[in-house]
Amino acid sequence: MLRLHPFQQDARLQGIVLEGHLRWVGDQLLLQFRLQGPQEELVCPSQTATPQRLDGLWQSTCLEAFFAVPGEPHYWEFNLSPSGDWNLYRLEEYRRGLRQEQGMGISAMSLEREVLGSAVQLKAEVALDLGETLRAEKTLEGSLTAVIEQKGVGCSFWALQHCGEEADFHRRESFTLGLQKEAPSA
Repeated sequence: MLRLHPFQQDARLQGIVLEGHLRWVGDQLLLQFRLQGPQEELVCPSQTATPQRLDGLWQSTCLEAFFAVPGEPHYWEFNLSPSGDWNLYRLEEYRRGLRQEQGMGISAMSLEREVLGSAVQLKAEVALDLGETLRAEKTLEGSLTAVIEQKGVGCSFWALQHCGEEADFHRRESFTLGLQKEAPSA
């Protein structure tokens, strides 16, 4: 797993560890996240029995992935709340033309929450079905990001790499993960 880093270093973030992994296998993008932090401080909505596709998840703790075809202006943004609620958007170019992506969706999701003393650990695994949309492609570029909300602190912005003077997950130069399509195992 790769470690994500906060945009701004802050002593109040020292107890938080966030890691993620992203693979492209067949027609699925496989995401894994592990978030651990002080139970009394992290804002992590409880898991819902029936996760829904919702807007505005990034306004609180939200695990995210961005991916794109190299050289193409359009890209996708996936959002996952610790509650299991999610959404997937397509943007036509940098921060423009945002719409829900209807040709892709979640084919499997697992969320685990564990209390470890005074800490809470959240593990999330998601299989995102890319459908027909990217079937002909062989290479994608991507990024793993997150918004982490803490009580009394607000939101901090986490990414594998921050590429600007402000936290901005949409900057294409931060899509540093080169993803080669792997064949599904038999």
